[in-house]
Amino acid sequence: MTDPAHAHIYRAFARYGSGVCFVATYDPDSGEDRFLIAASVLTASVNPFHLAVSIGKDRDALAHILSGKPWSVHVLASGHEGLVTTLTGETTKSERLDAVLAAGASRSADGTLHLEDTLASFSCQTAGTIDVADQTLVVGRVDSATTGRDRLPLMRWNRRFGTIHHRRSGYSIADVFLRRFALAGLVGLVAGVAIAQSLRS
Repeated sequence: MTDPAHAHIYRAFARYGSGVCFVATYDPDSGEDRFLIAASVLTASVNPFHLAVSIGKDRDALAHILSGKPWSVHVLASGHEGLVTTLTGETTKSERLDAVLAAGASRSADGTLHLEDTLASFSCQTAGTIDVADQTLVVGRVDSATTGRDRLPLMRWNRRFGTIHHRRSGYSIADVFLRRFALAGLVGLVAGVAIAQSLRS
């Protein structure tokens, strides 16, 4: 629960847009799959390749990841909104697993669940961790990666999940901005011509 005294900071954080990822790990000893949705994923290094993900200390996948089990990160795309809603909602563990399997998940070479229709997938091993308040920042060495077909990325912004596509018009946010900018320029030009004519008369 957010401290009411810090509600304005929470609202500011909500305006920080980010991609959305599915993080999965697997324990071969117990045969259990653990997974979560993460919006705080970043490139930590490119020589060699490492990425970092912020995971809440109350997440059941964290212990598996910290124990040295392989884990994977999958960059979600448009069409995954339903999956994310189920995995972040008040659902049971069984319901969440059924949703992942219904989304086409299969067992990958590292043992973790792999979503076929993601933008990219990374197989990782934990290289280091940093405790940050109620989160653990996990740095993973990327052992392998695959890319999927081009699609619009799924985004998290202002406590909502969606894409950068403008649903009503079919234009992207950038298209809408450029059209409004062009319209404003045209209005300014017309106004300038009108002012010039009035000065001449």
